[in-house]
Amino acid sequence: MTYQDYKLENSIGFKLANTSRLVTNRLNQNFTSQNYPVTHEQWLLMMELWVKDGQTQNALAAATHKDQPSVSRLLDNMIKRNLVMRVAHPNDRRSNLIYLTDEGREMQKGLIGQAQQTIADTTAGIDPDELAVCMRVLDRIVENLK
Repeated sequence: MTYQDYKLENSIGFKLANTSRLVTNRLNQNFTSQNYPVTHEQWLLMMELWVKDGQTQNALAAATHKDQPSVSRLLDNMIKRNLVMRVAHPNDRRSNLIYLTDEGREMQKGLIGQAQQTIADTTAGIDPDELAVCMRVLDRIVENLK
């Protein structure tokens, strides 16, 4: 294939980015429609805290593959919405531990339900075997790019 034959819409990177954007938008719409004051990016942090509450910002950044300033901004907004709180680390004065508030903890079931609905919307009409192949291919792409 020559550069003249290259079509952006046939690029795997373009298709993946477009698909990711659409899925993220749908998830955000589903959260909003059910009155959850959470974005996709905030939800990722909450997912990590539901698994292990009381993590450092560094740990959350690493787990969600986000940079420190982004995580800090997300957490600031989540604190304003009473979803999480920062607590001074008992052994390291330079860092804080992030904990879910009661309100943040109570949203788990509803937010995961909306995520499951988004997955159902995303995969509607796709044969389960084809979806399994797609997931394996995406896993391979991730491994290739690490």
